[in-house]
Amino acid sequence: MRWWMPSTGPRGSAAATSAGARCNAMRGAGPFAAVAVAVVFVALCLWHYAPMLPGAALWQFDEFYTAERTYSLLFRGDWLTLFSNGAPVFKKPPLQYWAGAGLLLAGVPEWLALRLPSVLAAFGVAALTFRLAWGLAGTAWAGLAALVLLAGSVLFWVSATSAMLDMPAALFLLGAVMATAAAWSRPRFWWVVALMVGLGALQKAPVALVAVAVTVLVLRWQVAPARARLWGPLALAVALVAVWPLVQGLQAGGAPLRVAFVQEQSQRFLPGWGGWDRSLRWVAWARTDGAVLWGAMLVAVLALPFVARRRAVFVTVWVGLFLLALTAARGEVFDRYLMQILPFAAAAGGAVAVRLFRPGLGLALAVLVGLTAGGPFKTPDTIGLDGPGMTPFRPLLTDFRAVIRPDESLIVCGWGKSDLVLFPGALWLWGSADKPFRRIWRAAELPEALAIDNIRPPLRGLCLAEEFEALAKAQPGVIEVARDQGFVHWTYRQ
Repeated sequence: MRWWMPSTGPRGSAAATSAGARCNAMRGAGPFAAVAVAVVFVALCLWHYAPMLPGAALWQFDEFYTAERTYSLLFRGDWLTLFSNGAPVFKKPPLQYWAGAGLLLAGVPEWLALRLPSVLAAFGVAALTFRLAWGLAGTAWAGLAALVLLAGSVLFWVSATSAMLDMPAALFLLGAVMATAAAWSRPRFWWVVALMVGLGALQKAPVALVAVAVTVLVLRWQVAPARARLWGPLALAVALVAVWPLVQGLQAGGAPLRVAFVQEQSQRFLPGWGGWDRSLRWVAWARTDGAVLWGAMLVAVLALPFVARRRAVFVTVWVGLFLLALTAARGEVFDRYLMQILPFAAAAGGAVAVRLFRPGLGLALAVLVGLTAGGPFKTPDTIGLDGPGMTPFRPLLTDFRAVIRPDESLIVCGWGKSDLVLFPGALWLWGSADKPFRRIWRAAELPEALAIDNIRPPLRGLCLAEEFEALAKAQPGVIEVARDQGFVHWTYRQ
């Protein structure tokens, strides 16, 4: 059943056989019992989480960028250019935005259309994690243990129920790595590798390409791959990775490449030292998600090549290199990035648990470890689905948008960190009549800009109440229109 990994010869086969023989009852049931229990477990999770989604508000900062860019496709009818704050944006590729816009056009309600790519990808990640652990340990019960560990993570469920890009990206990365291992002995899987790498590049970033390169180097160090003609898969991968940058480059010159690859990727992950607190942020994120859960999984990742099988070292190397990249990154990185290694860590945990103990005992241990992080059935509060998100600001923004005049320029204050109160994506999506907001960073910036004709009245703006007080002192003639949710809607006509 280990179709995705090269053969290890008699020694590996004997190890897999001994693992399956540790519990005669489970061995007698074959893989079907474990698969059946896994299907029931997934169905229970679906039954638990599905009622939380209808009407749930978007609540994460970048979810509103997803909504903003998705709706920009519909507002403008241009499916080859993404817009943010009324201007072309080159930070992210379009796959999820295309999917969301297509679902909205098909009449799917917003709360589902924006989240459905992540929901469907979560099913795929769960299935591949199950299969990866099964292959690593030689028994399907390891897959069930891995599912339990995966479902114990709050990060998994937050990603699965959000409009963020991370869960589909994790699916394509996991699929690319597993297909690479499969292609080592079955060359037709190189086509799957190419497809997964390409879709990953169209979803968020070509991280899957790096993961595939790591996997190839590790496996090639151990054994030569089966002979294959790679020109076709290679051409497909290059075409899918290059198509969006080329389209954007033809429209806007070198700016898309500079933003997408230099600012968003290279500069973010270039090594730099900012102190241990900054470099080891991922440790705090893992501890928040579940200290025992992540501790057990990472120990399992280290033990995997010794406990399971020698070929499994590619999992250990990939997880280690990813954590090293997070540690060394001088740019801004986030807890959600751990989603890219969570399936590998869960698969390692499931495999090691059933190889060190009887399958039944290993599964019980996985359940206990998952329970330390709250278990698989989280509350809406735990995964952020019970809050109002930006909804309280919608009346303010709706009223603001309704009175915008064609000749007005839009201003938003920024020195009070209002962007962390009212997210920029929501500001433009609900508060702009297809006009960009200009963010000013000092109260004195407005009179300075007016003096040199850098900003031309009439103006209409939004500021936090304390920001407005400073602005009114710096620029006489600013008139308050309304107050709501701590913000002031104002105009300037002179």
